[in-house]
Amino acid sequence: MNDKNCNFDTPTTIFEFYECKDVIAHLGDFVDGDLPLSQRAAVENHLDECADCAAFYASYKHVVTSAAGLRDEATEPLPVDVSNRLRKALNERLGINLPFIA
Repeated sequence: MNDKNCNFDTPTTIFEFYECKDVIAHLGDFVDGDLPLSQRAAVENHLDECADCAAFYASYKHVVTSAAGLRDEATEPLPVDVSNRLRKALNERLGINLPFIA
């Protein structure tokens, strides 16, 4: 942590009830837009005051955005022979009965 006034265990000067560890705990909901307005404001104010948390947030948001982009890429279905080999292996190892693709 480079900021002398903050690490993941100390409170900010504006919202004493929102410590770094609280911001980190709510970051997923913050990025997803699922926090109530008052909590969102507390996180935003903390990020404005805390360089460490702001850097962590930027990194976290980059990872989330990058991962979301992977879901958006068009993918081709598995070839039938690969799918059937996978099904056979799962059937044998898990004792299940997935049907084969004709």
